Amino acid sequence: MVRQVSGAGAVALAQWGAMREAGLEAVFDADYAYFMRADHTADFNRREAGIAMRAAGLQPGMRVLDAGCGYGRIALEMARYGMSVHGVDCSRHLVELARTDAACHHLPAGFEATDLRHLTARGAFDAALMWCTAFGYTTDPDSDLILRLLHRGLRPGGRLLIDALNPLPQREQAAAGPVLCLRRVGADFMLDEITVDDATGRLASRRTVVRDRILRTCHWSMRLLDPHEWERWLHGAGFTDVRFLGDAGESFTPADRRLLVTARTPEPATSQPYLTTTCTQ
Repeated sequence: MVRQVSGAGAVALAQWGAMREAGLEAVFDADYAYFMRADHTADFNRREAGIAMRAAGLQPGMRVLDAGCGYGRIALEMARYGMSVHGVDCSRHLVELARTDAACHHLPAGFEATDLRHLTARGAFDAALMWCTAFGYTTDPDSDLILRLLHRGLRPGGRLLIDALNPLPQREQAAAGPVLCLRRVGADFMLDEITVDDATGRLASRRTVVRDRILRTCHWSMRLLDPHEWERWLHGAGFTDVRFLGDAGESFTPADRRLLVTARTPEPATSQPYLTTTCTQ
């Protein structure tokens, strides 16, 4: 749904800098979980996890890092399929929800509340994913750092999957004015007024939440990358075999709302045996 909301986009773009360092927990908080858990049913989560597993070629027994795991909805589904999953998110509240759900269902998934810029793993995982547009909330240098840390955390030949937005339809919709995204639970609602700034390549939102008759607002912003930019960023971080899929994990088209990006860490070089010859005179 697209409507003109005068001035909202400009405010969001002007204020996203304050969010990027200190405000992500204010964006992905108890209110966010309240609305998203109502929106994301168990069937929806299973379908989404299935798309992710097929896109990344994941198998039972794999060690998987879910970076930006939120309240663990995808990580927990993967654990149900027999993967050993470690989820990381900056939101302490969301991580506690994920831990509670994992313990309740006795699933092999652990969760850690930490900034993705502080990842320390080295060669520990067979695959890493960032699902539900978890990438791009930081500055470009910090986002590049996160890709490099994900690369470091994967074994040789490890797999990366990022669920991103396709910039083209986002820009086309926002050209007519801010895009409104509304979620309701009874009388409560969460409204995002979304704009796109072509100069910075960022999507920005002013979020209004009304819950239990209490109103609050916050701002968030996310980097949009087209396929050519993804290739450049991922190759720069050391990844190879960069590929793109569309909404349901099928072949990507410019009309797709989402852009699933897959890549790998290089396989170790195979050593060539020495050739020996016998010389006679």
